[in-house]
Amino acid sequence: MKRIYKTLFISTTLFAITGTVSAQEPLALARKVSDKVLACGSFAFEYTVQQPYSDAESVDFGRSCTPVTGVAYAVSTLQSDVSQEQTFEFGCRWPVKIWIDEKLVFERHTKTDFSITYDEKSYLLPEQFTVRLAKGTHKILIKSARDKMDATEDWLFVTQSINMTRYSKRGKRIRFSLNEYAPKAAQLAHWLVLGTFAGNINTVLPPETALEFHKVYNGAMERIAWNIPRVNLLTSNKDGGKFYAWNYHVGCFNWALQCLGAATGDARYSDYAARWCEYALDTFPMVEHQMRDLLAFRSMNFGQVGLPMLDYMSAPAMPFVTRLAAGKNFPGMERYRERAALIVDYLRNKQFRVDGIFARSYTEYPSIWADDMYMGIPYLVYWSKYTNDAAERIALLDDASLQIIKFNSYLYEPQVGLYRQACYPSKREEKVPFWSRGNGWALWSAVEVLDALPETHENRAVLMKIYRDHVDGLLRQQDSEGFWRNVLDMPASVRESSGAAIFTLCIACGINNGWLSREKYGPALERAWRALATFVDDNGDFNGVKGGTNFSTKAADYERISFIKSDTHGLLPFIFACIEMDKYFRRWTSFSS
Repeated sequence: MKRIYKTLFISTTLFAITGTVSAQEPLALARKVSDKVLACGSFAFEYTVQQPYSDAESVDFGRSCTPVTGVAYAVSTLQSDVSQEQTFEFGCRWPVKIWIDEKLVFERHTKTDFSITYDEKSYLLPEQFTVRLAKGTHKILIKSARDKMDATEDWLFVTQSINMTRYSKRGKRIRFSLNEYAPKAAQLAHWLVLGTFAGNINTVLPPETALEFHKVYNGAMERIAWNIPRVNLLTSNKDGGKFYAWNYHVGCFNWALQCLGAATGDARYSDYAARWCEYALDTFPMVEHQMRDLLAFRSMNFGQVGLPMLDYMSAPAMPFVTRLAAGKNFPGMERYRERAALIVDYLRNKQFRVDGIFARSYTEYPSIWADDMYMGIPYLVYWSKYTNDAAERIALLDDASLQIIKFNSYLYEPQVGLYRQACYPSKREEKVPFWSRGNGWALWSAVEVLDALPETHENRAVLMKIYRDHVDGLLRQQDSEGFWRNVLDMPASVRESSGAAIFTLCIACGINNGWLSREKYGPALERAWRALATFVDDNGDFNGVKGGTNFSTKAADYERISFIKSDTHGLLPFIFACIEMDKYFRRWTSFSS
């Protein structure tokens, strides 16, 4: 699918083979939905108040307490949904004591090395303690002591557990809250802090003997009282930055705009994509400050700081590597190259893998996702098109093609002809449904690799069979009107557009490249296109797109996900589908209004 700034082949004659197709001209539809985005793409900022981040709790004593040596305290409550034993990870540079319900559960009297290291979804923290929690509310009190002032060393406490996160075990969630102690402040903070007292970690001070509020204490330098930690103003993308935030579907949507600009000759689309790339590069210092200095973990464009996860590393940066691969010089090219080179090094040498393929470690067991085929493999492909190093090019394509084969062995069900969204390699008995967009990510990834793989490559024949078998499986699930369901093999599931857009794109590409027979697959493709075009309304919105979807063993969880109007999960493949269908129609048939 030669889609790097390549002008599409335009036949001098439009001719019909099976008659005219009752659908709008594809590029007109692509422009219609894209123009709606360009009209509201403001790249604007606004201030917001930093909110507590529930996946990990942090208290910055250094910013919140009197800036002298001594002792400080933090108090909160944690709510456990059930009785359970729970291990909490934590980090603190200075001596620390931790009580839960008046019981001392951890103490360390010496200083230790500690720095924030980002994990896929939160932090890597060096220490831990385990407690038995009854169902209900528990008091947690933290004490820490700093014996010298050093601007290079923070005074910070951070803690997390698996059941504090959005990926907690079902029904076992743990939440921190100030609802019991300071309910009117609970929206701003999860902790109260008190400090700084004179003393050290062994000095017994009032909060350890009686927890009293609305009282003034004599601190080391001044009178002190309980307060919430320092609250920061954050710079945020205005209105959430729906079309310009840093995430995989927005980044790849800008890749689609690059290709639409090339297909139409309209520079507005590629110019917008260039503006997005510059915006991402220019905002990096603020993103890094808010993430690393303020611990605003889910703040603006947070994935840019190097979270070790494909959603935030490689997929959002696709328009950087695709513009480089186009082979044309442009202003700021070196900044693109520096960012793109860091990412390919990450993919080759640092990304977590299982059995040689991209995987995730933050889940209960290491997991393999169809999503991650698209999040990382196309990046390898386009860097292979950019690099001048022949050995590197071969290594990249070998890696990409082998990953397609191995992902197929884990996620593809031959008897159905479909991919499950994800699996735990160590627990293959747990079956995940055949989610539409997940199948799309898998198929699209195979197409990108096939498009780049030399005809003589040893894996090409295997990949071609994987692609064709998957297309056949998908067409068995297409209904008579050309639509596909959100859960593909579930007749009661709703019709969904983003997966359908990917299937349309990939089947059209197969016919256009000669991988599929036009006589056999053309009628199903044209039905798919007519169905897909119905999701575009008169206002230029693309409808029928389910929002971000986490994997589950329950089909009902996929159905609960809301539809989002003109969501970039759907705009991204729809634009590519329009470009590929334009090529198809110009070769094979004609349009009717």
